[in-house]
Amino acid sequence: MKDINSYQMTSYDYRKSIVELTRKLQEKDKQIAELENRENQYCNELQKILKSHSWKITRPFRSICQLFHKNVNSSNHKAITINDEKNNHEESSLSYHCFPSYTSTYQDDLDFSQYKTDIKTLAFYLPQFHTFKENDEWWGKGFTEWTNTKKSKPRFEGHYQPRVPHKDFGYYKLDNVETIKKQVSLAKKHGLYGFCFYYYWFSGKRLMEKPVDLYLKDNSIDFPFCFCWANENWTRTWDGLQNDILIQQKYSKNDPKKFIKDLKKYFSDSRYIRIDGKPLLLIYNPKEIPNFKETVSLWRKYALEEGIGELYILSKCDFVDSRYQFCEYVDGEFDFPPHGVGHPATKITGLSSEKIFNYEKIVNDIDLLYRNHFPLKSFYYTCTMGWDNSARRKEGYTIYYNYSLDSFYKWLKIIIRETRRRNAPDKRFMFINAWNEWAEGTYLEPDEKYGYANINTLSKAIFDLPLEEDQ
Repeated sequence: MKDINSYQMTSYDYRKSIVELTRKLQEKDKQIAELENRENQYCNELQKILKSHSWKITRPFRSICQLFHKNVNSSNHKAITINDEKNNHEESSLSYHCFPSYTSTYQDDLDFSQYKTDIKTLAFYLPQFHTFKENDEWWGKGFTEWTNTKKSKPRFEGHYQPRVPHKDFGYYKLDNVETIKKQVSLAKKHGLYGFCFYYYWFSGKRLMEKPVDLYLKDNSIDFPFCFCWANENWTRTWDGLQNDILIQQKYSKNDPKKFIKDLKKYFSDSRYIRIDGKPLLLIYNPKEIPNFKETVSLWRKYALEEGIGELYILSKCDFVDSRYQFCEYVDGEFDFPPHGVGHPATKITGLSSEKIFNYEKIVNDIDLLYRNHFPLKSFYYTCTMGWDNSARRKEGYTIYYNYSLDSFYKWLKIIIRETRRRNAPDKRFMFINAWNEWAEGTYLEPDEKYGYANINTLSKAIFDLPLEEDQ
């Protein structure tokens, strides 16, 4: 549809039918492409016959074939050629020799507090930077996220490792409320709207709850927050898979009621983020919940019974296999790069992992992906920086190669554009992955080598300022 705003005004059922028809059209296009490829193969076989002059007895047949070949070629040759070029492009990959690994410049801390924006930027926040009993048992006494970050080593020439925090923050501990206040001060000065804390809850058992509980107790921290339920198993490989499980998500019968009861004190806080007056709750991995529809329905029921009121629930969409799968039961969706982005055409070859992707190419592809994205319900976009989880993994790690401030700024401007054209002013939220994912190479906090470059770039984008000029 040409008018995206009109699209958003239609009913859910009507939009669902549009999406279903679009999917069927895409399937038809795929079938047509397969037929065209088959026709191309037949044409090649016919060409072999036509060029076989030894078959004198088949001269009349060759004349008929020539006529057929001419008709097929005139109607389909252009489409087949384009399709073949597309397939060849998708199967291609890029050599690391063609690109730098990481492009940035050192920047001092800039103050953007004089500017205003309609964009409500939420940064995912990892509360793993303090010691607690379970981590001591599983990984050794004194383990925090800094343990992985400090021991990281470069895996190839030009690889930006290790990542060292700027002296302004250092290797901080999140069991100190003054550290949290310092983070909030920086975030506010740069135009962020709030933090989205990961909520680690396992059938009533909570992990890493200390930072957000310190946050809750100190009313002087004037900064909105919300939760993303990180509903995955904890494993020794940090990948959420079902091997070597340290603590498991069980999804027990009584979990929905206990879950809402545990969240009540946070939802009731005046700083907790609301949309349409409803507490905002993100679900990181809806595919893992055995009966998603029933679970969400029970959450809503118990929230009303507890006096919380209605909830505003978002489920993660990967743009791959879970698109539209859960949105019927929630209020909206969000994406979470690097999940769902990065495909064979963006791969960087010749390095130490099969999962190294060209950041610049990913951003260019996302521009087209988002323009052609028609969500069924409200959608909230996310971008990430130079993703690199090699600090957590000995092998099989994922890296966004060819990261640059230019590409990060472009990605930000893309999701800001989509947020403004799709969402009403009071719903113009977007997400950043992340505030402090040091062992995954994506953080807004300053580091020793490049200073405040990432967070300055974010501020310039959300305040509609040019990237090139310092403020």
